[in-house]
Amino acid sequence: MLATVSALMLLLLAPGPTNTLLFRAGVLFGFGASWRLAFVECLAYLLQVSLWGAALLYISAYSPWAMRATQLGAACYLLYLSYKLWQRKNSVTAPTGDRFGGLYFFLLTVMNPKGLLIVSFIAPINAFAELQGYLAFMATLVLVIIPVGFAWILLGARFEGLQQTWLTPLKINRATSVAICCFASIMIGRLADSVIH
Repeated sequence: MLATVSALMLLLLAPGPTNTLLFRAGVLFGFGASWRLAFVECLAYLLQVSLWGAALLYISAYSPWAMRATQLGAACYLLYLSYKLWQRKNSVTAPTGDRFGGLYFFLLTVMNPKGLLIVSFIAPINAFAELQGYLAFMATLVLVIIPVGFAWILLGARFEGLQQTWLTPLKINRATSVAICCFASIMIGRLADSVIH
């Protein structure tokens, strides 16, 4: 259990698209207006990990290429998101106009490739084979995701008062765009390396 929690903490604390946007929300809107995003993130991860867990029982044995296609699709979506953020010069809201909340943030988190890594490398063997193992792993996941989400929002909220001086929405959007682009590029590089070798 401790090993699983430690591995989840290390993976979920790592900077990535979702954490970058949680940080961004904290900077732009403060903790009070952004804390709900941690619960949106949690629900999205629960859905994603559940789906990946069920799918990996079949995909890895019968269609290894489908796994790579899914990973490539996730990376391309992240590149698209990076491009859209770079183009947003002064707006601090998501394309839906909802401050990276609701459905937009949920879909972004569902597309986050960390869920695939959680299922592939961290989840115990029995996590998706029996109901008791599944419920235990999902409870552990919830107990890690929510505090990590809060931590990223709180970290961003520490910079909230600086947004009117040097930390403008344009700079935040561009920095977020670069971080997401780098993350997606690393994924594409690893995917290409696995195909070549």
